[in-house]
Amino acid sequence: MAAAVVCDNCTDGHTPAVRTCVKCEMSYCARHARPHLENPRLSGHVLVAPIAILEERRCRQHRQEQIKFYCEQDDSLVCTVCTIAGEHRGHEVIPLENAQRTKQEAFRLEKTEREEKKTTAESRTKQLKRAYKRVQESLRGTKERISREFERRREQLTEEEREALERVDEEGRSVLSRIQADIARYESRARGLEQEINQLLAALAVQDPLSFLQAPVNERLRRSSVSQETQYYPAPVSHGLNLAKVISVGGVLTKLLPFLDGRSPTLDTNSAHDDLQISSDLRTATLSGVPQGRPQHPHRFERWSQALCSESFSSGQHYWEVDVGSARRCCRVGVAYGTIPRRGSDAECLLGESDVSWCLQKLGDSFSVLHGGVETSLSVPQPPPRVGVHLDWDAGLLSFYNADSMEPLHSFHHTFTQPLHPGLAVGRGLFWGLFGGLWYGIVGESVRIVDLSGTS
Repeated sequence: MAAAVVCDNCTDGHTPAVRTCVKCEMSYCARHARPHLENPRLSGHVLVAPIAILEERRCRQHRQEQIKFYCEQDDSLVCTVCTIAGEHRGHEVIPLENAQRTKQEAFRLEKTEREEKKTTAESRTKQLKRAYKRVQESLRGTKERISREFERRREQLTEEEREALERVDEEGRSVLSRIQADIARYESRARGLEQEINQLLAALAVQDPLSFLQAPVNERLRRSSVSQETQYYPAPVSHGLNLAKVISVGGVLTKLLPFLDGRSPTLDTNSAHDDLQISSDLRTATLSGVPQGRPQHPHRFERWSQALCSESFSSGQHYWEVDVGSARRCCRVGVAYGTIPRRGSDAECLLGESDVSWCLQKLGDSFSVLHGGVETSLSVPQPPPRVGVHLDWDAGLLSFYNADSMEPLHSFHHTFTQPLHPGLAVGRGLFWGLFGGLWYGIVGESVRIVDLSGTS
């Protein structure tokens, strides 16, 4: 512990000094310092906090000279002799008071910058904590939802429930761990900035220019400047719980699709080709040899024996199934924007033949997918009697499954921009001849949208 500075005028040798006069180079107690405060002739004397070693205020090269200037060129504290005949002759030097003001202004800027960064770090921390809470709530809701579905089918799905819950916890731990790491990083950054701010505040409280300029904070700030630091604050928007990712592992998602996202869309008779017979429940389309005599409608397909559903989806996840077992020749199952052309014989009116529709085609026992008129053949060893269609509109994902085994057949990845209508076509196949495209079919062939209302 440093020894206390004593008053130079007191004869007892132990009265503590309260001020040191830089000009007199003496330390005074409260009583002996009073003349400096009251005598106008001493008003030019600078009183500072008690200084034990006045030698520190003298020039290291010219011991009898007091330090009075700051050399901007060499970042040094110098005396008058240094500026006249010493190594700092001709350099840009300024009085200590001016140097202090310049440094203080720089410190204020540094303090402001650190305060802004501290505010940003604290704001990010709050956002991450809110995200943490939202994920926790999402986890609880997800686990409750899965538990309810498994409760209804406990005997058949006990193992699937266990796996699904494990994956929810696994994904949740991963997300929460990332958030916790970010919180820790920002809290640590905020603490560091708080320490630096306190150091700057302490430095700004020093009145004596020399003491101020000799403070250790000057060197620390030179070594580490916030202005040179590149700090990246990631947006916390990506900390959400991805349910599809959680329960898709191990095929759990596909087995749960009919229960979690099952839909039973109905066919729109105003869009159905006049050769398609639509059942009373609006779920079966049968190719008929007799025109149905429907009135003209702007939504009706004029050339191709197909129909869209009345329902459309513009967000969320949706799953439906189509029975294609009765379509021995050809059928198509897919989705389309409502802007799909309806008039004329151009192929773009047919599902999968334009940029506004996507479909799976069954041609005999062969399967393929089409979009934008581009056909991709699929390897399907066991032709499924039912096809499952899963649409994740927000994720831009359209997937087809063997509805019996829930084995994936194909997935389209696309950024959807309009509502999508389920659709289907029944016929023998697309054939291009002298007079344009022809869609041959066999009377009696049909496709049926499966009613999944009892599973959801």
